[in-house]
Amino acid sequence: MSAVRVCMRVNNRFTHDARVRREADALAAAGYDVTVLADLRDSLPAEERVGDITVKRVAKTSRIPYWSLIRPLRDERADIYHAHDIDSLLPCLAAARLAGKRPDGRRARVVYDSHELWSGHATDKVHAKRQRLVRYEGRMLHSADALITASPAYTDEIVSRYGYAGPAATLLNVPMVFSEEELAPHWAKRDADSAVRVSAVSVFQHGRGAMPLIESLEFLPEEFVVDLVGPIPQPDYEAMMRAAAQRFGDRVRFVGPVPATEVVPTLAEAHVSAVLIEPLSKSYELTGPNKLFDSMMAGTPAIASDMRVIGQVTRTEKTGVVCDVNDPRDIARGILEIVERMDEMRTNARAAAKRYNWDVEQGKLLALYEQLR
Repeated sequence: MSAVRVCMRVNNRFTHDARVRREADALAAAGYDVTVLADLRDSLPAEERVGDITVKRVAKTSRIPYWSLIRPLRDERADIYHAHDIDSLLPCLAAARLAGKRPDGRRARVVYDSHELWSGHATDKVHAKRQRLVRYEGRMLHSADALITASPAYTDEIVSRYGYAGPAATLLNVPMVFSEEELAPHWAKRDADSAVRVSAVSVFQHGRGAMPLIESLEFLPEEFVVDLVGPIPQPDYEAMMRAAAQRFGDRVRFVGPVPATEVVPTLAEAHVSAVLIEPLSKSYELTGPNKLFDSMMAGTPAIASDMRVIGQVTRTEKTGVVCDVNDPRDIARGILEIVERMDEMRTNARAAAKRYNWDVEQGKLLALYEQLR
């Protein structure tokens, strides 16, 4: 019997999307024949083999909306189309219909994997075309066969908003397992550091907490420093960050991006991880950000926003301190509390990582797929 063919559509180049890579790898390891259809940009190959999955890239060139995506998706004749985020859902639904029936007489299945809460996102994330998609999100969801989200609060909100009753799963954006032996050199580097290093790993833009974190240095002793690890795609926000950092001199370091595989080791070299999402939208308020779980795996306590999922997990697991993300003084208070309870929280973080890791989460993905076969 031939393997079940899965075609994933992702609205990026795929090269740095750790969540999509983990899901594709998990399905391939379970015996599915997995192809990822990504965007063709930056002289990347139009087709390549990445581990056990095939990656194909297409340019969005058709004058007919979405046809440059629908046609290659249809041509995959997949048994299951997996749409990563709302931009991919419409073309996957169309391709599933146009691909015709499978040998068993059933049509192809469609999975909607929503990494964000698009119906409640910040305006700078929802451009005009995406606004139209959000308007029809419920109707498209009811035409799909399964729902995946990246936060339990997203699942609750989407199911409630649209009255969805089909198969649903929450797949937290958690890291692969790192052993103590793998992290020991990074912990040794941390322990030898004369500074108290607070690291924020993010794509820095409005709502990601960089500004209040920088400003919290005013209320912290001189040995406390902030590392900002990640790209800054919004020029106006970068200008604001650099202006705020200027008065603190070398106490603020702009590190730039690191590969996804280096996020946990990078956080392991810090004394405190900053997971400071600002409540600019309902999507942000309900998020379960990957850096919260990366910090656990790194054994690094987190200063975290007091929001629904972030705050609940941090309190329950005792892996850090929650704070008012809009108050730099309160952020500093939380950082100082972490330092006082450092050993306890490091132990709690590594204990929690045994529950919040991809070895656990991928089982939910495979169980959902079993319902679709």
